[in-house]
Amino acid sequence: MSKTKTYEAMFLVDSGKDFQTASAPINTILARSEAEVLSMKPWDDRRLAFEIKGRKRGLYILTYFKVDPAKVTEIEHDCQLNEEILRALILTGDDLTEEQINAETPATGGHKPDAPRAEGEGPREDDMDFDRDRDRDRDYRD
Repeated sequence: MSKTKTYEAMFLVDSGKDFQTASAPINTILARSEAEVLSMKPWDDRRLAFEIKGRKRGLYILTYFKVDPAKVTEIEHDCQLNEEILRALILTGDDLTEEQINAETPATGGHKPDAPRAEGEGPREDDMDFDRDRDRDRDYRD
């Protein structure tokens, strides 16, 4: 057996499902490749900048796992073939600490998008998206 390495992956799946259902195809692919899942948690549910496979919203799932480096290409290929996984990005994560792997995400409480902003703090990303969309729509009407 080859030496395993740690990987960090961000998967984008359809947001119309609960986390357990949405993460099932990811678990299946990782299990097929004999990967050891260290952590899997929702990152955020967002409106996409453009439609991907007909979806306007997506759920980002952050996953840390250990696997034989020779199987990473197989995992990426399986993700491309799976219709439930819209996008996947896999990065090496050998330098990650246990604290980083178990850190909170925006969806698990690490960031409160509806929290009041401090005096002088810039606009939230959602506010900027709204402003951009409003300006774009106004330009189309003119």
